[in-house]
Amino acid sequence: MTGWLPGNRRRGPSGYTHPSPWRRSLQLVTLLFLTVAAAGAVRRRLWPRHRDFQAAHVGAACLLLVTLAVHVLTTGRYVHRRAHLVVYILLSSVVLLALLRARAGRLPSQQAARLSGGLVFGRHSRLVVAIVLGSLVALLALLRDGTALALREPFLRRSEPLILGFPHEKHRAVNCITCHHNFVDRSGADSCISCHRSGRAAIRVGAEARFHDFCLGCHRDPPAYLTGHGPATGCETCHVPL
Repeated sequence: MTGWLPGNRRRGPSGYTHPSPWRRSLQLVTLLFLTVAAAGAVRRRLWPRHRDFQAAHVGAACLLLVTLAVHVLTTGRYVHRRAHLVVYILLSSVVLLALLRARAGRLPSQQAARLSGGLVFGRHSRLVVAIVLGSLVALLALLRDGTALALREPFLRRSEPLILGFPHEKHRAVNCITCHHNFVDRSGADSCISCHRSGRAAIRVGAEARFHDFCLGCHRDPPAYLTGHGPATGCETCHVPL
Protein backbone atom coordinates (compact mmCIF):
# COMPACT_ATOMS: atom_id res chain seq x y z
CA MET A 1 0.00 0.00 0.00
CA THR A 2 1.13 3.55 -0.68
CA GLY A 3 -1.27 5.14 1.76
CA TRP A 4 1.36 7.46 3.17
CA LEU A 5 2.42 8.99 -0.14
CA PRO A 6 1.60 12.72 -0.31
CA GLY A 7 -2.09 13.09 -0.92
CA ASN A 8 -2.91 9.40 -0.64
CA ARG A 9 -5.73 8.13 1.55
CA ARG A 10 -6.02 4.98 3.61
CA ARG A 11 -9.01 2.78 4.28
CA GLY A 12 -9.89 2.28 7.91
CA PRO A 13 -11.62 -0.60 9.68
CA SER A 14 -15.07 0.83 8.99
CA GLY A 15 -14.40 1.08 5.26
CA TYR A 16 -14.05 4.84 4.94
CA THR A 17 -11.12 6.85 3.68
CA HIS A 18 -8.72 8.42 6.18
CA PRO A 19 -7.58 11.95 5.39
CA SER A 20 -4.04 12.24 4.07
CA PRO A 21 -1.32 12.97 6.68
CA TRP A 22 -0.62 16.51 5.44
CA ARG A 23 -4.28 17.47 5.83
CA ARG A 24 -4.52 16.00 9.30
CA SER A 25 -1.38 17.89 10.32
CA LEU A 26 -2.77 21.13 8.92
CA GLN A 27 -6.03 20.69 10.81
CA LEU A 28 -4.18 19.92 14.06
CA VAL A 29 -1.87 22.94 13.76
CA THR A 30 -4.82 25.22 12.92
CA LEU A 31 -6.84 23.93 15.86
CA LEU A 32 -3.91 24.45 18.23
CA PHE A 33 -3.46 27.95 16.87
CA LEU A 34 -7.13 28.75 17.50
CA THR A 35 -7.00 27.45 21.08
CA VAL A 36 -3.50 27.89 22.52
CA ALA A 37 -2.83 31.24 20.84
CA ALA A 38 -6.14 32.59 22.18
CA ALA A 39 -4.94 32.36 25.77
CA GLY A 40 -4.50 35.79 27.32
CA ALA A 41 -0.73 35.81 27.89
CA VAL A 42 0.12 34.20 24.55
CA ARG A 43 -2.29 36.43 22.66
CA ARG A 44 -0.87 39.64 24.11
CA ARG A 45 2.67 38.55 23.31
CA LEU A 46 1.89 37.65 19.69
CA TRP A 47 -0.61 40.42 18.95
CA PRO A 48 -0.27 43.65 20.93
CA ARG A 49 -3.33 44.98 19.06
CA HIS A 50 -6.58 43.11 19.62
CA ARG A 51 -7.76 43.72 16.05
CA ASP A 52 -4.65 41.98 14.71
CA PHE A 53 -5.54 38.95 16.83
CA GLN A 54 -9.14 38.99 15.62
CA ALA A 55 -8.10 39.05 11.97
CA ALA A 56 -5.60 36.21 12.42
CA HIS A 57 -8.17 34.19 14.37
CA VAL A 58 -10.81 34.58 11.66
CA GLY A 59 -8.30 33.58 8.96
CA ALA A 60 -7.38 30.42 10.86
CA ALA A 61 -11.06 29.62 11.49
CA CYS A 62 -11.77 29.90 7.74
CA LEU A 63 -8.89 27.55 6.97
CA LEU A 64 -10.15 25.02 9.52
CA LEU A 65 -13.73 25.15 8.18
CA VAL A 66 -12.60 24.54 4.61
CA THR A 67 -10.21 21.69 5.48
CA LEU A 68 -12.91 20.05 7.62
CA ALA A 69 -15.35 20.28 4.73
CA VAL A 70 -12.79 18.63 2.44
CA HIS A 71 -12.31 15.91 5.07
CA VAL A 72 -16.06 15.31 5.40
CA LEU A 73 -16.49 15.17 1.63
CA THR A 74 -13.57 12.89 0.83
CA THR A 75 -13.96 10.37 3.65
CA GLY A 76 -17.60 9.65 2.81
CA ARG A 77 -18.15 8.65 6.45
CA TYR A 78 -20.37 11.48 7.64
CA VAL A 79 -22.45 12.45 4.58
CA HIS A 80 -23.50 9.75 2.15
CA ARG A 81 -26.02 11.53 -0.03
CA ARG A 82 -26.11 14.70 -2.07
CA ALA A 83 -28.77 16.30 0.12
CA HIS A 84 -26.67 15.74 3.25
CA LEU A 85 -23.65 17.35 1.59
CA VAL A 86 -25.67 20.39 0.52
CA VAL A 87 -26.97 20.88 4.07
CA TYR A 88 -23.47 20.55 5.51
CA ILE A 89 -21.99 23.07 3.05
CA LEU A 90 -24.83 25.53 3.70
CA LEU A 91 -24.33 25.30 7.47
CA SER A 92 -20.58 25.80 7.05
CA SER A 93 -21.27 28.83 4.86
CA VAL A 94 -23.51 30.33 7.54
CA VAL A 95 -20.70 29.85 10.09
CA LEU A 96 -18.25 31.59 7.74
CA LEU A 97 -20.53 34.58 7.26
CA ALA A 98 -21.11 34.76 11.02
CA LEU A 99 -17.38 35.49 11.43
CA LEU A 100 -17.95 38.94 9.88
CA ARG A 101 -18.77 40.74 13.12
CA ALA A 102 -20.21 44.23 12.83
CA ARG A 103 -19.22 47.15 15.00
CA ALA A 104 -21.58 47.79 17.89
CA GLY A 105 -23.95 50.70 17.39
CA ARG A 106 -23.46 51.04 13.64
CA LEU A 107 -26.64 51.74 11.69
CA PRO A 108 -27.80 49.12 9.15
CA SER A 109 -27.83 51.72 6.37
CA GLN A 110 -24.18 52.54 7.07
CA GLN A 111 -23.26 48.86 7.03
CA ALA A 112 -24.93 48.40 3.69
CA ALA A 113 -23.08 51.38 2.27
CA ARG A 114 -19.68 50.08 3.26
CA LEU A 115 -19.46 46.49 4.48
CA SER A 116 -15.77 46.40 5.39
CA GLY A 117 -15.98 49.74 7.21
CA GLY A 118 -18.70 48.40 9.49
CA LEU A 119 -16.69 45.45 10.80
CA VAL A 120 -14.71 45.13 14.02
CA PHE A 121 -11.40 44.34 12.30
CA GLY A 122 -10.34 47.93 11.61
CA ARG A 123 -7.69 48.25 8.88
CA HIS A 124 -7.79 44.46 8.37
CA SER A 125 -11.49 44.48 7.43
CA ARG A 126 -10.99 44.24 3.67
CA LEU A 127 -8.51 41.39 4.07
CA VAL A 128 -10.88 39.53 6.40
CA VAL A 129 -13.79 39.97 3.97
CA ALA A 130 -11.61 38.65 1.12
CA ILE A 131 -10.57 35.60 3.17
CA VAL A 132 -14.16 34.81 4.20
CA LEU A 133 -15.53 35.21 0.66
CA GLY A 134 -12.66 33.14 -0.76
CA SER A 135 -13.41 30.39 1.76
CA LEU A 136 -17.08 30.59 0.84
CA VAL A 137 -16.24 30.10 -2.84
CA ALA A 138 -14.04 27.11 -1.91
CA LEU A 139 -16.91 25.54 0.06
CA LEU A 140 -19.39 26.01 -2.79
CA ALA A 141 -16.89 24.51 -5.23
CA LEU A 142 -17.05 21.26 -3.25
CA LEU A 143 -20.65 20.82 -4.44
CA ARG A 144 -19.55 20.24 -8.04
CA ASP A 145 -20.12 16.72 -9.32
CA GLY A 146 -16.97 14.61 -9.28
CA THR A 147 -15.15 16.78 -6.72
CA ALA A 148 -15.10 14.05 -4.05
CA LEU A 149 -13.66 11.51 -6.47
CA ALA A 150 -11.02 13.94 -7.69
CA LEU A 151 -9.95 14.78 -4.12
CA ARG A 152 -9.73 11.09 -3.18
CA GLU A 153 -7.43 10.22 -6.03
CA PRO A 154 -3.75 9.84 -4.98
CA PHE A 155 -1.37 12.50 -6.21
CA LEU A 156 1.14 9.82 -7.23
CA ARG A 157 0.06 6.90 -9.38
CA ARG A 158 1.06 3.39 -8.36
CA SER A 159 3.78 1.74 -10.41
CA GLU A 160 1.87 -1.57 -10.32
CA PRO A 161 -1.83 -2.30 -9.80
CA LEU A 162 -2.89 -3.63 -6.40
CA ILE A 163 -3.96 -7.23 -6.03
CA LEU A 164 -7.74 -7.46 -6.01
CA GLY A 165 -9.50 -10.60 -4.91
CA PHE A 166 -13.21 -10.21 -5.63
CA PRO A 167 -15.34 -13.12 -4.27
CA HIS A 168 -17.96 -13.55 -6.99
CA GLU A 169 -19.71 -16.32 -5.05
CA LYS A 170 -20.62 -13.79 -2.33
CA HIS A 171 -22.12 -11.41 -4.86
CA ARG A 172 -24.46 -13.76 -6.73
CA ALA A 173 -27.46 -11.61 -5.76
CA VAL A 174 -25.98 -8.67 -7.67
CA ASN A 175 -26.68 -8.44 -11.37
CA CYS A 176 -23.45 -9.00 -13.33
CA ILE A 177 -23.90 -5.91 -15.48
CA THR A 178 -23.99 -3.72 -12.37
CA CYS A 179 -20.19 -3.99 -12.48
CA HIS A 180 -19.58 -5.38 -15.98
CA HIS A 181 -21.51 -2.58 -17.67
CA ASN A 182 -19.40 -2.79 -20.81
CA PHE A 183 -21.27 -5.96 -21.84
CA VAL A 184 -24.35 -3.77 -22.32
CA ASP A 185 -23.13 -0.30 -23.27
CA ARG A 186 -20.11 -1.55 -25.28
CA SER A 187 -17.93 1.09 -23.63
CA GLY A 188 -14.86 -1.15 -23.32
CA ALA A 189 -13.54 -4.59 -24.15
CA ASP A 190 -10.67 -5.16 -21.73
CA SER A 191 -10.23 -5.29 -17.96
CA CYS A 192 -11.70 -2.64 -15.65
CA ILE A 193 -8.33 -1.10 -14.78
CA SER A 194 -6.99 -0.95 -18.34
CA CYS A 195 -10.10 0.93 -19.46
CA HIS A 196 -10.40 3.29 -16.50
CA ARG A 197 -6.66 4.06 -16.60
CA SER A 198 -6.75 4.81 -20.33
CA GLY A 199 -7.30 8.57 -19.90
CA ARG A 200 -10.57 8.67 -21.83
CA ALA A 201 -12.32 12.01 -21.38
CA ALA A 202 -15.59 10.42 -20.21
CA ILE A 203 -13.86 8.67 -17.28
CA ARG A 204 -11.05 11.11 -16.60
CA VAL A 205 -11.51 10.90 -12.82
CA GLY A 206 -9.04 8.35 -11.45
CA ALA A 207 -9.88 4.68 -11.35
CA GLU A 208 -8.79 4.06 -7.77
CA ALA A 209 -11.13 6.62 -6.25
CA ARG A 210 -13.97 5.60 -8.58
CA PHE A 211 -13.75 1.90 -7.67
CA HIS A 212 -13.53 2.62 -3.96
CA ASP A 213 -16.57 4.85 -4.20
CA PHE A 214 -18.51 2.27 -6.23
CA CYS A 215 -17.81 -0.68 -3.93
CA LEU A 216 -18.11 1.11 -0.60
CA GLY A 217 -21.17 3.03 -1.77
CA CYS A 218 -23.02 -0.20 -2.46
CA HIS A 219 -22.06 -1.64 0.94
CA ARG A 220 -23.06 1.54 2.79
CA ASP A 221 -26.31 2.24 0.91
CA PRO A 222 -27.31 -0.99 -0.84
CA PRO A 223 -30.39 -1.39 -3.05
CA ALA A 224 -33.49 -2.56 -1.24
CA TYR A 225 -33.32 -6.08 -2.69
CA LEU A 226 -29.85 -6.72 -1.18
CA THR A 227 -30.28 -7.78 2.45
CA GLY A 228 -27.23 -9.98 3.09
CA HIS A 229 -24.50 -7.44 2.48
CA GLY A 230 -21.75 -6.80 5.01
CA PRO A 231 -19.51 -3.83 5.79
CA ALA A 232 -16.24 -3.31 3.97
CA THR A 233 -13.67 -3.74 6.73
CA GLY A 234 -10.24 -2.50 5.75
CA CYS A 235 -7.94 -2.82 2.76
CA GLU A 236 -7.21 -6.53 3.23
CA THR A 237 -10.90 -7.41 2.76
CA CYS A 238 -10.55 -6.89 -0.99
CA HIS A 239 -6.84 -6.49 -1.69
CA VAL A 240 -5.79 -10.12 -1.13
CA PRO A 241 -5.39 -12.93 -3.65
CA LEU A 242 -8.22 -15.45 -3.68
